[in-house]
Amino acid sequence: MDQIWSPATEKTTRLWLASAVSALAFHALIQHFELIELLVWQMLAAFSALGLAVFYADVQVFHTAPSDAAKNLAISATSFAATLTASILIYRAFFHRLRKFPGPFAARLTKLWSVYHSSKNLQYHFVLDDVHKKYGDVVRTGPRELSVARASALPQITTCRKSIFYAQNDWRQKNHGMVETRDLDDHRRRRRPWEMALTLKEIARYDAAMQDTIELFLDQIACERGQRVNVTDWIAMLAYDLMGVIGFGEDFGSLKNAKESPAIAALRSAMRALGVLFPVPWLINTLSRIPGADGGLQPFAKYCANLVDEKRKNARAEGSEQPKDIISWLIRAFEEGGPSGAPSKVALDEDTRTLVIAGADTTYGTLVNAFYYLASNPATYAKLQAEVDAACPHGEHSFSHERVKNIPLLDAIINETLRLKPPVPHGQPRVTPPSGLQIDDDLFIPGDVHVFMPQWVIQRDEHYYERPHEFIPERWIAGGEKAGMIKDRTAFFPFQIGTFYCVGKSLAYWEMRSVLARLALRYNIRFASAQDGKDFDSRILDTVTLSPPPLGMCFRARKGR
Repeated sequence: MDQIWSPATEKTTRLWLASAVSALAFHALIQHFELIELLVWQMLAAFSALGLAVFYADVQVFHTAPSDAAKNLAISATSFAATLTASILIYRAFFHRLRKFPGPFAARLTKLWSVYHSSKNLQYHFVLDDVHKKYGDVVRTGPRELSVARASALPQITTCRKSIFYAQNDWRQKNHGMVETRDLDDHRRRRRPWEMALTLKEIARYDAAMQDTIELFLDQIACERGQRVNVTDWIAMLAYDLMGVIGFGEDFGSLKNAKESPAIAALRSAMRALGVLFPVPWLINTLSRIPGADGGLQPFAKYCANLVDEKRKNARAEGSEQPKDIISWLIRAFEEGGPSGAPSKVALDEDTRTLVIAGADTTYGTLVNAFYYLASNPATYAKLQAEVDAACPHGEHSFSHERVKNIPLLDAIINETLRLKPPVPHGQPRVTPPSGLQIDDDLFIPGDVHVFMPQWVIQRDEHYYERPHEFIPERWIAGGEKAGMIKDRTAFFPFQIGTFYCVGKSLAYWEMRSVLARLALRYNIRFASAQDGKDFDSRILDTVTLSPPPLGMCFRARKGR
């Protein structure tokens, strides 16, 4: 027995137990500290430094042989890591405040469950749809995360604070853009210059440049000889060029060159990576600290920063001249140094990237899907042409947004597309207040829980819509015979509602009305081949924003127009 229980064994046991107790104490300390998710890199560095310090002290102070000191350190590190991992997993599986909510068992243990499913084919929206069909309208999709597919929860959840996801790049408040800030009061203040830049009066001032860009797009997609046009790529170029002229006073040159701008191409590539990693902000934050790991986004980030620098120089030269584009409003607020302006140049650069991504992606995805639905439903397209013809009797030459903005079918097509293909299919992450939320009599969500409201799931739910998976734009026409097919209008929120509703909603509708109405005035449309219309829905990707697959179409000029 003495040979088995030696002093060396006793020392090893003490090391193991001490490290295990330290791990349990560390878990108890960090489990309610939200920002710990964004300090993984710093913690790894701190633990590495601590390990080296312990090794040094063991050798220099206690005169332990280096080999034995290394062994002691390995024992301590292994015990700490194993105990911490076991403690976290056991707590999440059996003792967490969300333990009573149904969901996949692996999801309650780690958000890597979501990463795994996203990485397979970038179609996490389909995964959420499947788990809601299996487990119900409230599903546990992470250790402290719920996916809530219940319209009655919308008013409360949409007023909750944003989750740590929005601070993935930098946890410091001063470096957050308007969209990234998690402080509700700061968000309200920071929205002001955006709202001033996006009033209907200001949008009308951007209209001439907007229509010129749409004109170029329509010219480029003409196919008089019946050639196939990949409308997905062309609409992407249109959407980003539109945001260039509206946001910065100059386009990105994609339509003119018939080639996507390198900066935008880099952005779209980076969005695919984000589509895999979005469930775990700590992993995004950690990888971004590795030199070269975020290289795909750097050309875009640098391009945006250069745009801001150039606009600031021009703004100083122009003095107090009325801003001519969105970024000029943001720069003015920044230069004035008031509470509505970006608190730092880093935050202003974040706003710039948000302007491009949020402003273009909504239009891009919705328009591609609208083209798909109109080509799939020629009778609906013919009706649209008739209504637009009536509003613009002299063809495109008589077009104006003012003439078409009140065409019921036009907005109905846009709304039905947004219902079936919401721009952010899995929803935006929020965090419940410490006191929790009482949603309905049967649903209480505990405090400090991340919640998503998956638009893809809710807006296709038969509880809220009749024939929910069918494209029936007439359901949105007030007083029409199909208006009753909407059972609950609160279950439609592609632009969010409440505190964080999309400030660019009016601009998005203006752009989409203009493109679809002018398309109807100029072209007859069809799929380039029968194959182009097949399997389109099944190939849509969730890259945080909805990313449509290639779509081949033909556009022939209308005779006599």
